[in-house]
Amino acid sequence: MVFMLNKTVNIFLEERERWLLWLPVFMGLGVALYFTGHVEPPLWPAPALSIVLLAAAIFLRHTAFLPVLLVLLMVALGFSAAKLETLVVAQPMLHEDLKNVDVQGRVVSLSHLDEGYRILVAQPQVSGLAPEKTPSYLRVKFIHSTKLPRLGSWVTFKAMLFPLSGPIEPGAFNFRRFAFFSDYGGTGFALGYWRYADGPPPSLMQEIALFFERLRVEMARKIRAHDDSRETAVAVALVNGDQAGIPKGTLTAMRISGISHILSVSGLHIAMVAGAVFFALRALMALWPWLALHWPIKKIAAGAALLAAVFYTLICAAPVPAVRSTLMTGLVLLAMMVDRRALSMRLVAFAAFVCLLVSPASMLDVSFQMSFAAVTALIAAFEHRENALLNAFKGQSWLGRIGFYLAGSVLTSLVASAATAPFILYYFQQVNWYGVLTNLIAVPLSSFIIMPAGVVAVLLMPFGWEAGPLWVMREGIHWMLKSAEWVATFPGSVTYHPAMDFGFLLAVTAGGLWLCLWQNRWRFLSAVPLLVGTLGFLFTIRPDVLIAEDGITLAARAADGNLIVRAEHLDDFEVNAWRQRDGHQGVNGPYPLDWFEVAKKGGEGPLSCTGYDCVYTKAGHAIAFPMSDAAIAAACGQGEVIVAALVESACLGKTVINRDVTHAKGSHAIYISEQGLRIQTALDEKNKRLWE
Repeated sequence: MVFMLNKTVNIFLEERERWLLWLPVFMGLGVALYFTGHVEPPLWPAPALSIVLLAAAIFLRHTAFLPVLLVLLMVALGFSAAKLETLVVAQPMLHEDLKNVDVQGRVVSLSHLDEGYRILVAQPQVSGLAPEKTPSYLRVKFIHSTKLPRLGSWVTFKAMLFPLSGPIEPGAFNFRRFAFFSDYGGTGFALGYWRYADGPPPSLMQEIALFFERLRVEMARKIRAHDDSRETAVAVALVNGDQAGIPKGTLTAMRISGISHILSVSGLHIAMVAGAVFFALRALMALWPWLALHWPIKKIAAGAALLAAVFYTLICAAPVPAVRSTLMTGLVLLAMMVDRRALSMRLVAFAAFVCLLVSPASMLDVSFQMSFAAVTALIAAFEHRENALLNAFKGQSWLGRIGFYLAGSVLTSLVASAATAPFILYYFQQVNWYGVLTNLIAVPLSSFIIMPAGVVAVLLMPFGWEAGPLWVMREGIHWMLKSAEWVATFPGSVTYHPAMDFGFLLAVTAGGLWLCLWQNRWRFLSAVPLLVGTLGFLFTIRPDVLIAEDGITLAARAADGNLIVRAEHLDDFEVNAWRQRDGHQGVNGPYPLDWFEVAKKGGEGPLSCTGYDCVYTKAGHAIAFPMSDAAIAAACGQGEVIVAALVESACLGKTVINRDVTHAKGSHAIYISEQGLRIQTALDEKNKRLWE
């Protein structure tokens, strides 16, 4: 035992240079601890602890306590950053539907949709809603109005406004929290047209933000002026990050074929923009011999490329993958400017540290997780092999170089696909099996045709000469989409699986980090958590009964595993989401049964009905669903749990789930087994978070 302990300590000490890579991991742990709490913590303890730990780390920097102090410091720093971000973005959230209300506010963002457009309204004033209960931002969809308002202008209109929903079932994505950290506290749609209104001028910071938003909208307008095809919608997404106008069928085909990542402004796009500016500017300066001999043209080109990458990121509204890529690209360019060589894995650690420090809530976003998973796995796969691969590439003939590139593309796609597959499975309940094939077609098209043409088009837009490059860009996108649709039609191109528990994703993430961040043989111990996490979906148990936040929409599981749904429409948002999390999405998945049609027949499997009043029985336990006041008394004697939307319903000694309960605790999931009934809720009864 002592020998094994000494050996482990020796291996740990040998990995001293890799310790730094784990600091953002522990910072992320601190962020996670903040968001897992049910009660909003006070502001001062975590920052105070961070200061104490920093002082202790400085004072004890030459002792064996330093690694432990740094780990605790990162956890406290992550917790503090998350708390501070929450306070900075805090705004009132809508808690009730508002019908036919007058809204006035400033237009600060605009996105085209498949049908109509959507605006973000700042400083809104809503009739009948007190200022202290009014969100700072509202997101409103316009269908009837075709004329776009000027960015920065004040507008007034009538609208239906709605609060953001919480998780559609316990453990699912929290839309309300996402909206809170995306800077809007309510959503809705306009009833008719908007009119300009009077209001105060924007502040300096608002003017700066509006400048970039106007650029985004103007670039999109110039691209759309040439045609309104789906290729143009994808071109807009690649140029300014706005994906809202892409048809759903196109998005589905790209997702099934495994190339939806190309739409996310990230490493590929940032590298193409920075690379195009760097090589073009350096080549132009090299044409002037005096300048090439007397000025550091390589460093000048690197500085210009850095500015271009930052500008492009701001134009795209600075999504997390783009920020990560810009940070990494910026460090490489800065290293080039000061004649230093950047360390790749340390670049990832630095980018993760900055992202978590500036926007800790972004860690909860799937784009953050997939972006860092892919780039970490790719760097780990090729780390310390870049020089050998480059020399091998240079030694090949032109035909050999093409084969070398294709082999590298296959390997890169395999590594990135393996790294992101657990996240796709967890969040989207699907696995794409032919993504490597599609990426072999789509990535070269994007790298050598689509993005270069897009860069040239943007540079020529001020002169009105963008038509030619945009045509080239659209042609490249056309063939990329054709390849996606071709692969999407392959038998078994995508398989759907039930939503797995978060613990399995956590196991995969921990195993992946252990494999990628260490270098000695002990990294292969990661096989245990990776195997547990990868096979996690095989042990997933889906709820027997699901109840939505409104207390009315619900579903019970039939004997064959399908859902019997009580909803206004069988294609309601909650129903589709439950179906997806059951692994029933796709054209071949079973369609849910209509509760009322089943009730007319007297029931189905475990669900038995008298009229529309039903009882769900499994393993000797019963849940009653009375639909009328008269049926409540009988239901109290039939079920251990009574699910009734009526607020006044009550059964002495029984668990009652009604509208008051679902409004307070969010959606419910009920599991039934021989051991009894287990009820999970999306929110804790004492939940006091600022976004709730």
